[in-house]
Amino acid sequence: MTVDRYTKVIMTVFSLAVLLNGLNPWINPSQAVAIENTATNGTKNINNCSSQDRKNSIKTLEGVNNLERLLGYVESSVNDIQLTVKGIDRKVSEYLSRNATKRE
Repeated sequence: MTVDRYTKVIMTVFSLAVLLNGLNPWINPSQAVAIENTATNGTKNINNCSSQDRKNSIKTLEGVNNLERLLGYVESSVNDIQLTVKGIDRKVSEYLSRNATKRE
């Protein structure tokens, strides 16, 4: 397969770019630093949360509780449906076995 000079140059540049992209975590690692935002005054912590932040966190907690309640309802409904389907399958198999014995 013949490849012209321009294609070779482009493929070389592309290969080097992919190689350097793969080596980036070793060449220039990102900083993994945790910064604490709470101010401390001796042994007493000063909470910088506003009342709006507290209201939002309560709403979020209520939303999570409502979602868990809804998921529990959906799970119980799915279990009821599965039990109904199993019962229907059992009745159909019994019906088919009765009809098979009557035909013989």
